[in-house]
Formats: sequence, structure tokens, C-alpha cells
Amino acid sequence: MRTAISTAGGVRTNEDRVGYGGTLAWVIDGATDLYQEAALPAESDVQWLVDTIGQYLSEAGADGYRGSAATLLEAVADDVAERQAALKFPAERVPPACSIALCVDQGTSYDISRIGDATAVIAGREPSVLATGYFDRREAAAVAAREKDPERVTAAMHERRLYTMTSGDSESIFSGHLRRRLRPHGVAGTWAATDAVLLCTDGFARLITDYQIYRDWADVILHALDHGLPYLEKLIREAENRPTQGAGRFKRADDVAAVLLTPN
Repeated sequence: MRTAISTAGGVRTNEDRVGYGGTLAWVIDGATDLYQEAALPAESDVQWLVDTIGQYLSEAGADGYRGSAATLLEAVADDVAERQAALKFPAERVPPACSIALCVDQGTSYDISRIGDATAVIAGREPSVLATGYFDRREAAAVAAREKDPERVTAAMHERRLYTMTSGDSESIFSGHLRRRLRPHGVAGTWAATDAVLLCTDGFARLITDYQIYRDWADVILHALDHGLPYLEKLIREAENRPTQGAGRFKRADDVAAVLLTPN
């Protein structure tokens, strides 16, 4: 079984994507654009990026890709970089970025990789959570700085974005930057030992990280199986409307994307 959901947080255009087909399933969390005007042929640069990645993964899944998830993400980044160059993306501009979680069905087993703050959860005899608090900590520190000058705010955003693209730190975001240094993190398993796999963006992960609606991911997957992903999205939207929510975040309401996979 494969089920998915993706909704916008508030009135903005949804910058998250979710998909599954053939041997692949994925979620993509577009990073908020740093510019008012697009340089790429879409409503915004990040919309171009998430749709370009989604198309690439759709074709790879339909072609029956069964290799490493991390290797495929590297190939997608190469393709994005080539397309940006062909479209003459300005060299002085920070390219669009995103987070991704990708699952490759390899027959009796699967391989999962994430880049950025997407989350992958495995439920079954060998449970596992592939996640990071790295980006939440950086966001909270930026919010706490309370910078008011618009130029300094913009400059700081550009600096943080470039750092997570090119620094080679323990975590990275996904991009087609010419000096990108991707840091994929992975986990693998067998379908025989697995009850379900959940891939989600950080907006969906707020069920655990921000709102504490559930104590652990095992409960999230149990309720997703029993009630469906739309039920969990409803809980998220109800929680983000509470007066006490939003501290330490740039966006009170975030886009949500998730895909739930169970063995056939």
C-alpha cells in the first residue's frame, strides 16, 4: 500500500512535493525562496527545483531503478546543475534548495536516504528513525537573534543557505550549486521485517518535534495506518493555530508532505 498527502501551510503556494511510482517513493521540502523574482521558468526558483526533481524521480521509478538511494540523489543534483546552467542561472545568485527523503524498493529489501531535514521512519521488527535536529537548531538561533535590519536579515539568510549547500558540514541541503557538497544519510531494511515506512517533511514532523501530539513515531505510524494521513494533517493544522505555537520558527504554519508505504 502507498498513500500520500501534501498541503500548503497558509495561503502561500505549496513548496512541498510527494510522489511514488515504480520502485521509488519520495518527499521533497522546498526551501523558501530568497528572491522576489524567479530566474528559472516557474512561479519561483524553488517551484522549478521541486518539480524538476519530482519529474526525474518519476522517470527513474518508472524505469525500475533499484540502486543506492544516495547515488540516485547525487545523479539528480548533477541533472539539476546541468539544467540550471543551460537556463543561464545567474552565477551571483543563490540557487534554490530543498530537503529530500527517498526510498528505493530493491525487491525483498529497500534503501532510504535523506538530505536536509526530511524524516524517514521504519516500523517493524527493526524500527529506525532517520532524522536530524541540525536545521531546527540553526533556525531557532536565527530567530532568537531578532535582527531587524532588512538588509542584514537577507544577507544572513543567504549566508546560512550557502553554508548548508557548500560547507561539507555533517548535514547539507540539496541543490544544484556548482560547489555543492551533499551529505546524504541512509538506512536500509527488508520488507519481511517491516510493517511500514513513513517519509515526511519537517512540517509533518512537527507532530513530534514541535507540538508533541504523539510521544513517539511508533504512535504516529499506528494512527496513520488506522486513520489515514489526512487525519494527522488535520491535527497539525489544529495545533499550529494555538496561541502558544510558533516560537523558534520563521513560519508559524508550514507546508506538509508525507508518504506511507507498507509491504505488498
